[in-house]
Amino acid sequence: MKYLTLVNVSKGFADGLMPLGLLSISAYIKKNDPEIEIKLLDSNCQDLYENFETPDVIGISAVTQDIGRAIHFAEFIRSKNTTPIILGGVHISTYLKLPKQFDVGVIGEGEQTMLELIQLEDFSHKNLKNIKGICYNNNNNSDRTIFTDPRDLITNLDDIPIVDRDLTNISYYSQPRQIIPYHFGRSFTMISSRGCPFNCVFCSTKIHWKKFRAFSAKRVIEEIELLINRYNAEIIHIFDDLFIADKRRLKEIHRYIVEKKINEKVKFMCLVRSDMIDDEIMKLLKEMNVVVIGIGMESGSESMLAYLKRKTTTIENNIHAIELSNKYKIPTMGSFMVGNPNETEEELLETLNFIKSYRNSPFLCPLTYISTAFPGTEFWNFALEKGIPVENFDKIVMDIPHNINDLKDAPLLTRIPLDRFFEIICKFDKETQYGMLKRNTFFPKNAYSIVKAYREGAIIEKNLFVGFIEVTKLLFMGMNYKINLFSK
Repeated sequence: MKYLTLVNVSKGFADGLMPLGLLSISAYIKKNDPEIEIKLLDSNCQDLYENFETPDVIGISAVTQDIGRAIHFAEFIRSKNTTPIILGGVHISTYLKLPKQFDVGVIGEGEQTMLELIQLEDFSHKNLKNIKGICYNNNNNSDRTIFTDPRDLITNLDDIPIVDRDLTNISYYSQPRQIIPYHFGRSFTMISSRGCPFNCVFCSTKIHWKKFRAFSAKRVIEEIELLINRYNAEIIHIFDDLFIADKRRLKEIHRYIVEKKINEKVKFMCLVRSDMIDDEIMKLLKEMNVVVIGIGMESGSESMLAYLKRKTTTIENNIHAIELSNKYKIPTMGSFMVGNPNETEEELLETLNFIKSYRNSPFLCPLTYISTAFPGTEFWNFALEKGIPVENFDKIVMDIPHNINDLKDAPLLTRIPLDRFFEIICKFDKETQYGMLKRNTFFPKNAYSIVKAYREGAIIEKNLFVGFIEVTKLLFMGMNYKINLFSK
């Protein structure tokens, strides 16, 4: 029997998000080789260093902003033994440079590749060269990474078993929490497709997954029912890059959910695009009991949005999406990007004003991120041409900081002077805080939530009177939209 330890070093934007990629690998290996014993080390709920026990093989997954964590943990392991360490995840698949602390890098999908690697007698180059979809460093030249032939994509995703959630600390992940706006409860995530049909200049999804593929509607329903029946899920966030990419599949999923009355048992959130949603799709989502949608709105500047999304969507599309959210009473979590390449101060302020115009609407909950150049993207190429130190991965700042010093060494793409840029993005942060405040103002559990909202308003404005006025506006808008302020 062999022992494999999978390691999640990334905490992500919420500690309630399971490492679904690693859990998929675990499920696939267990299905095809039940003799392999698998353990998960999970930074969401464990101290990786205190809980480490030496296995036969170690697999660590990392996105670019967490590659430093992965390297540090690999160094810790290497100081103890010579156990083979495999690096997987988006970073190695797009950056294509294997840190010396790792023996092997997995490029792209990891299920089949990890199964073949764990079944090797040893990790000699003689054995590794026959495994498709990996890279490893040349012992005679540490600067040279050797790549094997690429692995074909898994064409039928239904061949991959449902992710192995039992590998995790279920008591931790099943605790009630809020991972989507306005709704609190036993919340789980799932992925029903891989990739995205679009190719935005900032996104590495296309590079990693190559093309859009989806699990069948029946397979999606099977996983949803498992989440409800085994884990008592109350909220499911479908974490696809674009859940509505295949309209025919969406209609089939909708039909099953309504026929089986799943919509009476669980709430959903999913990610959509503003140029794709219309009355028909919103009606389907409403009937499925989708209670929040996520849209990458990116910018309030027409010219900047055209650049970021390669002219596939418009400000008018974003406005129409919010109007549909209003019409169907499904709030939108809209994400925006600031500090883009060649973005002027005027364009940045256009985005700020767009967000501010919806401050009193319960149907737009904004989130703002500082634009980051990820390997392989057009952003990345821009940064390299401009000499921006984007390979300082430990310096990446995506959330708006409270101190300008946190930005001084960050690989920023903006050409706006730092002092002025920080001054403006602090105003974006204020709108994000109001978005969080809405979660207490609309659909609160009790009257104390309203008191809490007034207190938060005073903190945001640093002025009791102004905060009182702003929160009262929110409450007034809630009544206009006929929102039940004391609904659970």
